[in-house]
Amino acid sequence: MAIKSDTFSRVELTDADAIRFVQHMREDKPNAQAKASYARGKKLLAQVLGTQAARPR
Repeated sequence: MAIKSDTFSRVELTDADAIRFVQHMREDKPNAQAKASYARGKKLLAQVLGTQAARPR
């Protein structure tokens, strides 16, 4: 995969890599482990934000 990037700019996929990336985002099924990790993170974030709201600033 040809990826161009540096510290101060964006990532650019070239030709076939860009086509495959778009196809992957549209058609491939999500990874079950990634979905479970996302759900756990979302739950933890809600807990953190819930405790911060109760603290005075």
